[in-house]
Amino acid sequence: MLRSWYKIIFLFLAIAPFFLKAQTKEAGLLLPTVDSLRYTNEYCCILSPKNGFKLYNAPNGKVVGTLQLEIRENDNQSPYFIYLTTTEDKEQLATDNFKLIGNEIYAIPFYEKRNSFVRILVDKGNYWIAEKELNKIHFTAKSWINFLLEENEKVLGYYAKAPGLRIRKEPTTSSDLVEAIRGDLFEIKLSNEIKGQWCKVSVTKYKEHPCETDLEDKDNIERIIEGWMKIIDDNGDSNLWYYAKGC
Repeated sequence: MLRSWYKIIFLFLAIAPFFLKAQTKEAGLLLPTVDSLRYTNEYCCILSPKNGFKLYNAPNGKVVGTLQLEIRENDNQSPYFIYLTTTEDKEQLATDNFKLIGNEIYAIPFYEKRNSFVRILVDKGNYWIAEKELNKIHFTAKSWINFLLEENEKVLGYYAKAPGLRIRKEPTTSSDLVEAIRGDLFEIKLSNEIKGQWCKVSVTKYKEHPCETDLEDKDNIERIIEGWMKIIDDNGDSNLWYYAKGC
């Protein structure tokens, strides 16, 4: 009997890493598939198609509402509003529900992907959008890791979210620590080497932030650190941030 228990424990320990990896959610942003449309009036302020998104109560469930942008041309202060509309209520949503990705440009985040549906507005209820319907309106559910890689050369740099991140020699938490970093004096650049939630990075440690210094680059760079960083957390969210409005 004791030997059987040892076998069960050994089997559990053997499969646990694969099980935990499978539990990592895929999260990201709802974005137009045509990049040039991101900054036109049609998608201004909160990236949303003209007719909005149809909302379901579960993957392959029933339609329970819409998420739709409304434009009030007579409102000079902010003519763009986005509403969550259900059979019971119509609520104007604040920008706190969205992610700032550019200068006054917000994207709708999704927090889970299941059976070709993505879950949004988790603080508001159980709302899902069908990926096939996104495709029809020229939108896509882009994972955080793909978004970060695509924006890598467009942004000044990425920085570690509080309380900071660790750079390791290999893409595993048990690997040797290279350095722990925090704050915006550590500028992170991503490579195309990805292993799961990890990315091989090059981190520049500045003496002063490039946006706030008169130093030349060669004089401002303190050191460059290379290694692997876990840029996606276990909820599928990004461990990085950047100055969406630039310097």
